[in-house]
Amino acid sequence: MGDTADARKKLLLNLISEVKARLNGKVPSVSFPIPQFIVVGKQSVGKSRLIEGLAGEPFNFVSGTLGSRRPTVLELRNVPGLVPARWSVFDDKQQLWVTYPIERVMQIVGEAHEKLGNSVSEIPIRVKVEGADTVDLGLVDLPGFRAYAKDAGMQELSSKIDKLVHKFMADQNNVMLCVEEAGDAAGFATLGKCKQVDPPYRRTVLVRNKLDKYYGDLTAENVNKWLEGVS
Repeated sequence: MGDTADARKKLLLNLISEVKARLNGKVPSVSFPIPQFIVVGKQSVGKSRLIEGLAGEPFNFVSGTLGSRRPTVLELRNVPGLVPARWSVFDDKQQLWVTYPIERVMQIVGEAHEKLGNSVSEIPIRVKVEGADTVDLGLVDLPGFRAYAKDAGMQELSSKIDKLVHKFMADQNNVMLCVEEAGDAAGFATLGKCKQVDPPYRRTVLVRNKLDKYYGDLTAENVNKWLEGVS
C-alpha cells in the first residue's frame, strides 16, 4: 500500500512539473493555480542551506555579483539507490529535461540570472534533482530581499525584486517557507512581509537558520535535545 501511494505521489508531482514546464512563458508563473512551496528570505540568510537539506547534497548556485534575479524552480524526487544524485535542467527549446554534471548545472543557473543584467524576470530556470537522499517535493527559490543598496541602480534592482517576490507571496496558492537567521525576533523582516499578505500565518512556515551562530552552547551532540527542549 505504501509503495503504491508513493508511486502515485511521484506520478502527480511529475505531471504537475511537466505541465508547468510546458506552459513556461505562456502563462504568468505567479498565477499558475496549483499550490506550491516558495522559499523567501533576505540575501545570505541561508535559503540555499535549507534547499540543500531537502535535495540531500550540498551545492552552490552562483548568481554573479548581483545575486539571483529570477525564480529557480526545483523539482526534487526521491530515487532509492541513486547515488550520487542526478541533476537536470529543463530545456525550453527541446521541451525536455537534460542531465548534466552538477558543476554544469550550477553554471547554467548562474548564466540564467546573469543575462538579466539589472532587470528581473518571472520566467524561471527549472532544475530537477533525483537521488537516494532527496525528498519528493517541488518548490520555488525566489530572489533574496536586499538589505542594502549602495547606489541608485542597486536600489532600482532591489525594488524590482521586492515587487517580484511580493507577487508570489500574495498568491493564495503559495505556501511560504520564510527563512530567517536566528537572532532578535523583533528583527525578523521577512516574517513581517509574510504577515502583510498572510496575517494569520495559515500558509507561512518559519525556518530559523544559523542557530549555531546565535546560540554559543549549541553543538552537533546536543542539537536534537536543544530542539526538543530537553536540558
